[in-house]
Amino acid sequence: MKKILALVLATIMIVSLLAGCGAPAGKPAEGGSAGAGTDKPAEKKRIALVCDVAGTQVFVLSMIDGLNAAAEKFGFEKTVVECADSAAYEDAIRAVVEEGYDLVVVGGWQGGEALGKIAKEMPDKAHYALIDSEVDAENVKCIFYREQEGAYLVGMIAASVMDKDQHKYGAVHVNQGPGSWKWRYGFQEGVKKIDPEATFTFNYTGSFNDPAKAKEFALQQYAAGARFINAAAAGGDIGVFEAALEKKFCTSGQDVDLTNPDNPYIVTSQIKDTKATMEYLCDLFMNNKWAPGNEEWGISEGVIGAVYVTHESKNPMSEKLSPEALEAVKQAAEDIRSGKLNLKEMPAEEDYK
Repeated sequence: MKKILALVLATIMIVSLLAGCGAPAGKPAEGGSAGAGTDKPAEKKRIALVCDVAGTQVFVLSMIDGLNAAAEKFGFEKTVVECADSAAYEDAIRAVVEEGYDLVVVGGWQGGEALGKIAKEMPDKAHYALIDSEVDAENVKCIFYREQEGAYLVGMIAASVMDKDQHKYGAVHVNQGPGSWKWRYGFQEGVKKIDPEATFTFNYTGSFNDPAKAKEFALQQYAAGARFINAAAAGGDIGVFEAALEKKFCTSGQDVDLTNPDNPYIVTSQIKDTKATMEYLCDLFMNNKWAPGNEEWGISEGVIGAVYVTHESKNPMSEKLSPEALEAVKQAAEDIRSGKLNLKEMPAEEDYK
């Protein structure tokens, strides 16, 4: 019964999204497979993005921006299906495949297992792609990232803006999974490059959209002595930023430039360009260059980095970050890009000291 209900809800969501944003401006959405039972030209392509609930998650919002930009450029029909939890992905993916979408992109590791299953079951019904993870399916194109490289730069900045007698660092994450470990590992290594006496506290919200809990954890970490608290809780980052403004501790964002002239305590932001990733996938597909296979992107590919280091910002840089310190971080970025500093191989979390 639950599965039937989930399928119905997924179908309703798809229909409503098609009506709202899936069709070109001024033209109603058309159902069914491309060119089947409609007056739409047969060559009209259809691309679907299946992802987590966007909310305030810039990771998801950036993918949607990339889809919209590509649709405007190429003129394909698009839809976005947001899934309330991991269990909803299979029905949502299956529904858009049955609707006749030519390319199905899943944004986020939560949908990876479901995508791999459907890609094997229906290999000829659509083309498939996964952003931010990888699956064991030969017909799925997977793009994932070396987030530890950007986190390393953020860690160096964190240590550079701390007072010299302060060595406690905090971070608020979504969960303690393998993906989170890449961020935490890189951050700790970057901090310890500058501050070998550093100690760390990590907390986990268990949700991608919980600013209240993220703020509560940040305030607890501040009370325990942390004076730089890295925000890596997706939509919950807003709560960490609020706490930083109230208590005047330094913090950093993730995925896009979240520095803000109204909150000078956000001293940088780790970049993970999912907008460019989405545009890249659409470009390959629309230009008939599609080929399955895995791609791992980092600083050298230009999609991972840190604001003021590898990516510019329209916002002024914090006075706490000196030109000398910034130059050291930029040199580290160049060393990663050239391979002189290799962060590709990471220890298992249980082996890290």
